[in-house]
Amino acid sequence: MELVVCGDTAALARQAADHFLRRIRAKPDLNMAVPAGRTPRLMYALLAEEHRQGRVDFSRMRVFSVDELCPPAPADGYFWRQVRKEFLAWAGVPPAQQRPFRVDHPDLDVMCAEYEETIVRAGGLDLIMLGLGPNGHIASNEPGSPFDSRCRPVQLLSSTVDYILTDAVVQGAVSGRAVTLGIASILEAREVVVLVSGAAKREPLSQMLRGPITPDVPASALRQHPRCVVLTDAAAIG
Repeated sequence: MELVVCGDTAALARQAADHFLRRIRAKPDLNMAVPAGRTPRLMYALLAEEHRQGRVDFSRMRVFSVDELCPPAPADGYFWRQVRKEFLAWAGVPPAQQRPFRVDHPDLDVMCAEYEETIVRAGGLDLIMLGLGPNGHIASNEPGSPFDSRCRPVQLLSSTVDYILTDAVVQGAVSGRAVTLGIASILEAREVVVLVSGAAKREPLSQMLRGPITPDVPASALRQHPRCVVLTDAAAIG
């Protein structure tokens, strides 16, 4: 696990954007699961500027979800709304190459199995970019999630729902249920990047980096990944 400490949130966003840009320039048909949430927001703004200046082309990449809230959150995707607004709206990725979770599917277990198959047919994920939850969750894999878990519906902890609602931008109704890439699904990606920002993340970051590797801290599983990069600001590292 590689740790990169940035001075502040702006420097973290720049580092994350540069990492994304290096990967898409090296492999224009990149298969990537992209994050939502507050930490990636500045990164997307920097990527938009690179695109406006004609310095990068996203049109060949395939974009996958990391996780998604179930209805009564928006049926078109609570987290996907952010991804659409802050990235896809300007990036020029054709709709046929966008792979959101279909949370309006009548059988979410079937949908999740089909989603795993979609990833396999695409050749696997080249890169997945994640945030780190205050309780050590990654994607919507809450504490206790098995390390062999795959894409599935999950129940969120009330503290996680409350944390979602602290974001300055609310995309619509928030649900206590979600679908998520499982920990095994994440570990199969060829590269994992974790974005960590703010003093509230000091404890989960410490547990991820130095604590026991245990399902009680889902992010600790990433220490088993051969190519995981953690990008953090100084406030989160302490």
